[in-house]
Amino acid sequence: MKTTTRRLAAAAMAASAAVLMAACSSTESTEASSTTSADASTSASAEASADAFPVTVDTVMGEVTVESEPERVVTLGSHEHEYLYALGVAPVAVPVSWQGYDYGTGPWALADMEAAGAKPETFEPGSTTYDAELIASYEPDLIVATYPNHTMTQEEYDLLSQIAPVITRPATDSEGNETVEWGVTLADELNLLATVTGTTAEAETILTDIDAAYAEVRDAHPEWEGLTSQVGGYYEGQAFVYAASDTRNQFLANLGLDVASIEGTEAAWMQISAEQLDTVLGDLDSIVWQVATTEGSQEALEALPLFDSLNTTAVGGNLWQTDSILEGAFFANSPSSVMYSLDAFVPMLEQALDGDPDTEIEPFVSDAS
Repeated sequence: MKTTTRRLAAAAMAASAAVLMAACSSTESTEASSTTSADASTSASAEASADAFPVTVDTVMGEVTVESEPERVVTLGSHEHEYLYALGVAPVAVPVSWQGYDYGTGPWALADMEAAGAKPETFEPGSTTYDAELIASYEPDLIVATYPNHTMTQEEYDLLSQIAPVITRPATDSEGNETVEWGVTLADELNLLATVTGTTAEAETILTDIDAAYAEVRDAHPEWEGLTSQVGGYYEGQAFVYAASDTRNQFLANLGLDVASIEGTEAAWMQISAEQLDTVLGDLDSIVWQVATTEGSQEALEALPLFDSLNTTAVGGNLWQTDSILEGAFFANSPSSVMYSLDAFVPMLEQALDGDPDTEIEPFVSDAS
């Protein structure tokens, strides 16, 4: 339309007043037609969204019905708002971030937040209980706790449900298996949130893009298929690894790596005594050590008596994740953070998984660090 308008304006410079008038008339007609078309499209989209309700979803706390498209969403966990931004939904209140970001949102998700038009209020989430009175003050018509800051009790759920429908994690995954806390896949969580916000079309596009991004890496690195890996760290004098279901290990699995080779990690995470370090981690091909926000943890891990006996030490498979921004994005496992993490991790994994202990892994350094 802009090109047409410019051409008509140029022609008017050398044409008669009658032609100019005709040109302007034609342009106005085109603009009016386009505006009507856009309005019709917006109206159709709104109607399609409205037609999605009421909707009932099966969550781990029971079936929940959302009667109409929510307009005031409050999130309780550390990453649900990033999912909503990606879907074009703007929550009115979200928890503060553990890294102190404005609007509780890391830099990897700011573009999605701005595109959604969100400027949420932030609140302290509480480590053991939610402040129902505070949550009620935001007048939510939907409360989202699919990745909560703590395990929600039935009493809490019942109390919050008096304020608005509460969406916890799905009861089962896409294959019909029971889900576990903090172990739901990105796809299952996104599809659930899309269903209750009337944005299933947006979710389909997002998942297509993410699947394509993972597939591109796998296709470029078929040699990674089946190599064993884990995400770990250091806490209270001991090494630890996360459960295979943990979202960070899901990320590695989506790259073709085997993250299920360690037994006993059904819980969220498992500490490993120094005496059992080689027994538990000895044969792994790679470990992503998260050491960015625990000062001195890399040095402490490397000083463990059995650290040098690990296969990862022999083949150069210890990847030290030292950037705090990336550590946050890796933890978030949201649509925007997965894309951010792929850009950061793939070059490091290429160096860590080449089997050459002399290969130096160049650490990722974020722009904001």
